Amino acid sequence: MNERDLAVEIATAGDAAWFAKAADRRLRIRNMVPGEFSDVTGAPPVGMAWRTIVLEAQPGARSRQAIALSLGTDLDALGDEALFDLFLQAAPKGARDVIACLRAMKLPATTEAYTPGKV
Repeated sequence: MNERDLAVEIATAGDAAWFAKAADRRLRIRNMVPGEFSDVTGAPPVGMAWRTIVLEAQPGARSRQAIALSLGTDLDALGDEALFDLFLQAAPKGARDVIACLRAMKLPATTEAYTPGKV
């Protein structure tokens, strides 16, 4: 398993556990797992930190978005509406369509987290 797959596996397992405990939430923000995103390399801009916004469209169907936020940002003060706005600002074009597809998918009920490379 390469470093990126391991980082994604760690992030995915952590997100699954968090959403299992916070079943009433659909968005979360957390520190980025180093190596989680292939297009995010190097240090964040001065005075900022890399974070990950995770949107759970339905149990087990999540989308993650990297974002650099000011070190002074109170992450606990960001509600779902603010997180969704940030997600859309940072997400590539077409993010709303991806979210709509995730919400429409019929997934089997499972508590097992997705593991990259595992069939």
